[in-house]
Amino acid sequence: MEPYVLILSYPGDSTARRVQHALQRCGCAALVLDTAAFPQAVTLAALLRDASWSGSFCYQGKRYDLEAIRSIYVRRPHHYQVREDFPELIQLFLENEAYRGFGGVLRSLDCLWVNSLDAQRRASFKPLQLKLAQEVGLRVPATLITNDPGAVRSFFFEVCHEQMIYKTLHGNFLPGGGDRYHLIFTSRVGRERLAELEQVRLTAHLFQPLIEKAYEVRATVIGQALLAVRIDSQELEAARLDWRAACYQVRYRPYSLPEAVARRCVALVQRLGLVFGALDLIVTPEGDYVFLECNPGGQWEWLEVETGLPFAATIAQVLSSGKEGLALPCEGPLVQLQ
Repeated sequence: MEPYVLILSYPGDSTARRVQHALQRCGCAALVLDTAAFPQAVTLAALLRDASWSGSFCYQGKRYDLEAIRSIYVRRPHHYQVREDFPELIQLFLENEAYRGFGGVLRSLDCLWVNSLDAQRRASFKPLQLKLAQEVGLRVPATLITNDPGAVRSFFFEVCHEQMIYKTLHGNFLPGGGDRYHLIFTSRVGRERLAELEQVRLTAHLFQPLIEKAYEVRATVIGQALLAVRIDSQELEAARLDWRAACYQVRYRPYSLPEAVARRCVALVQRLGLVFGALDLIVTPEGDYVFLECNPGGQWEWLEVETGLPFAATIAQVLSSGKEGLALPCEGPLVQLQ
């Protein structure tokens, strides 16, 4: 069987289809497969021999060789689905076995992952991101992570000079049951909120000084390529503190980062063990670049539509090249695509 790219996502994912079509245009076969299809709609037969897994899986009447997988692109796969007519305890056992079996075989294949699931999970910890960002030379805001109300009060007055923001540590998306969900955006903490500081004891909180912005940048690293987008967040009141609150109203334009900043962005993604990473940066009125966070699975489809930047084609190029596409050292050619 000819080499192919396995894209892990749900069937209706238009972003996954963009990458699939881009792969097909460059002559590389690609399959979009949701892990939720296993075990009810996917049949796996994998054999360990000579320190490698061989075999195949069957899906929609076609057999796919495991050894032919050149790369795996992780988008938005759903949870493994088993028969619902079993007791809950049996369902949980079957789901765990499916995850450890099918997921474990895929993890054991000698192919490129964008991104490795284990690296993506590790990279999602913001304290680690902020530490490594400083180590590679990016400017990072003073940051307090705490459940101590007294520490927050001291940080508010002594470090933030009464200009402080709060943001979540695990992303801003919260399931609300069924098709409902809740979004938590970055919020400003003023003097009036100090009376509520006892609530800080309930869990970990992240606080930073409020940084004045001229505009913001989303810098997406894909292998050795970087696609940067200027976000004119300060043009809209609703977007000034957190542009995600008005992401479909703000203006986006292709952008070129200073070479030194671009290389630090790529270095951070590599230090995190990632191939793909979407970094959010503030650009201050003085022209300084301030790192906020790196999203290992950041969305980009709407940015491609708004700016015309070749996100899907760049991802497809890396996936079709496999590990060979990442052979360049960090000091090698860095491409900023416009």
